[in-house]
Amino acid sequence: MSAFPDGPVGTWTGSVFYDGLVDDYTAIFVEDGSLSLDTKKSIGTGSWSTTGPDAFHMTVKEVFKGEQISPTGKSVAYIQIEFDARLSESGYSGTGKATVYGTDGSVVYSTAAETSARRSK
Repeated sequence: MSAFPDGPVGTWTGSVFYDGLVDDYTAIFVEDGSLSLDTKKSIGTGSWSTTGPDAFHMTVKEVFKGEQISPTGKSVAYIQIEFDARLSESGYSGTGKATVYGTDGSVVYSTAAETSARRSK
Protein backbone atom coordinates (compact mmCIF):
# COMPACT_ATOMS: atom_id res chain seq x y z
CA MET A 1 0.00 0.00 0.00
CA SER A 2 1.35 3.40 -0.96
CA ALA A 3 1.80 6.11 1.63
CA PHE A 4 1.28 8.54 -1.28
CA PRO A 5 -1.88 7.44 -3.15
CA ASP A 6 -1.74 10.46 -5.53
CA GLY A 7 1.93 9.85 -6.35
CA PRO A 8 3.82 13.09 -7.01
CA VAL A 9 0.72 15.13 -7.99
CA GLY A 10 1.34 18.75 -6.99
CA THR A 11 4.00 21.45 -7.22
CA TRP A 12 7.60 20.75 -6.24
CA THR A 13 10.82 22.73 -5.97
CA GLY A 14 14.02 20.81 -6.46
CA SER A 15 17.54 20.55 -7.74
CA VAL A 16 19.22 18.36 -10.32
CA PHE A 17 22.89 17.45 -9.92
CA TYR A 18 25.05 16.53 -12.95
CA ASP A 19 28.69 16.87 -13.99
CA GLY A 20 29.53 18.81 -10.81
CA LEU A 21 26.77 21.35 -11.52
CA VAL A 22 23.41 22.07 -9.87
CA ASP A 23 20.26 23.46 -11.53
CA ASP A 24 17.19 24.40 -9.50
CA TYR A 25 13.70 23.78 -10.86
CA THR A 26 9.98 23.92 -10.21
CA ALA A 27 7.94 20.93 -11.39
CA ILE A 28 4.18 20.53 -11.59
CA PHE A 29 2.85 16.95 -11.70
CA VAL A 30 -0.77 16.63 -12.89
CA GLU A 31 -3.20 13.78 -12.13
CA ASP A 32 -3.44 12.87 -15.84
CA GLY A 33 0.26 11.85 -15.90
CA SER A 34 1.59 15.03 -17.48
CA LEU A 35 4.17 17.35 -15.97
CA SER A 36 5.80 20.69 -16.61
CA LEU A 37 9.19 21.94 -15.51
CA ASP A 38 10.73 25.40 -15.29
CA THR A 39 14.39 26.32 -14.68
CA LYS A 40 16.36 29.52 -15.18
CA LYS A 41 17.66 28.11 -18.49
CA SER A 42 14.78 26.02 -19.82
CA ILE A 43 11.12 25.05 -19.84
CA GLY A 44 9.97 21.48 -20.17
CA THR A 45 7.00 19.21 -20.61
CA GLY A 46 6.70 15.49 -20.15
CA SER A 47 4.98 12.65 -18.42
CA TRP A 48 5.15 10.57 -15.28
CA SER A 49 3.82 7.17 -14.26
CA THR A 50 3.75 5.10 -11.10
CA THR A 51 6.26 2.23 -11.12
CA GLY A 52 5.60 0.75 -7.68
CA PRO A 53 4.64 1.68 -4.14
CA ASP A 54 5.85 5.26 -3.65
CA ALA A 55 7.93 5.10 -6.86
CA PHE A 56 7.52 6.78 -10.23
CA HIS A 57 9.26 7.36 -13.56
CA MET A 58 9.35 10.72 -15.32
CA THR A 59 10.39 11.82 -18.78
CA VAL A 60 10.86 15.48 -19.67
CA LYS A 61 11.97 17.35 -22.78
CA GLU A 62 13.45 20.71 -21.79
CA VAL A 63 13.83 23.41 -24.43
CA PHE A 64 16.43 26.07 -23.68
CA LYS A 65 15.16 29.64 -23.26
CA GLY A 66 18.19 31.17 -24.97
CA GLU A 67 21.31 30.10 -26.80
CA GLN A 68 23.24 27.44 -24.91
CA ILE A 69 26.70 26.11 -25.70
CA SER A 70 27.73 22.64 -24.52
CA PRO A 71 31.02 21.96 -22.73
CA THR A 72 32.23 20.65 -26.11
CA GLY A 73 31.52 24.04 -27.74
CA LYS A 74 28.49 22.88 -29.73
CA SER A 75 25.23 24.86 -29.82
CA VAL A 76 22.45 22.92 -28.09
CA ALA A 77 18.68 23.02 -28.50
CA TYR A 78 17.14 20.77 -25.87
CA ILE A 79 17.73 18.15 -23.22
CA GLN A 80 15.83 14.90 -22.71
CA ILE A 81 15.77 13.59 -19.13
CA GLU A 82 14.63 10.28 -17.68
CA PHE A 83 14.41 9.76 -13.92
CA ASP A 84 13.30 6.97 -11.62
CA ALA A 85 12.30 8.48 -8.28
CA ARG A 86 10.99 7.49 -4.88
CA LEU A 87 8.63 9.50 -2.68
CA SER A 88 9.31 9.93 1.04
CA GLU A 89 8.01 12.12 3.84
CA SER A 90 10.69 14.70 3.02
CA GLY A 91 10.03 14.80 -0.75
CA TYR A 92 11.31 12.74 -3.64
CA SER A 93 14.73 11.76 -4.91
CA GLY A 94 15.92 9.86 -7.92
CA THR A 95 18.58 9.04 -10.43
CA GLY A 96 18.57 9.08 -14.18
CA LYS A 97 20.11 10.23 -17.40
CA ALA A 98 20.19 13.51 -19.28
CA THR A 99 20.84 13.57 -23.02
CA VAL A 100 21.65 16.91 -24.66
CA TYR A 101 20.76 17.44 -28.33
CA GLY A 102 22.28 19.92 -30.74
CA THR A 103 20.37 22.33 -32.93
CA ASP A 104 20.82 19.82 -35.77
CA GLY A 105 19.11 17.07 -33.71
CA SER A 106 22.30 15.11 -33.03
CA VAL A 107 23.28 13.89 -29.56
CA VAL A 108 25.90 16.23 -28.11
CA TYR A 109 26.45 14.21 -24.93
CA SER A 110 24.72 12.21 -22.20
CA THR A 111 25.38 12.24 -18.49
CA ALA A 112 24.15 10.68 -15.27
CA ALA A 113 22.03 12.91 -13.04
CA GLU A 114 20.46 12.91 -9.59
CA THR A 115 17.50 14.91 -8.36
CA SER A 116 15.77 15.76 -5.11
CA ALA A 117 12.70 17.90 -4.47
CA ARG A 118 10.29 19.06 -1.78
CA ARG A 119 6.58 19.63 -2.20
CA SER A 120 5.82 23.35 -2.36
CA LYS A 121 2.03 23.13 -2.80
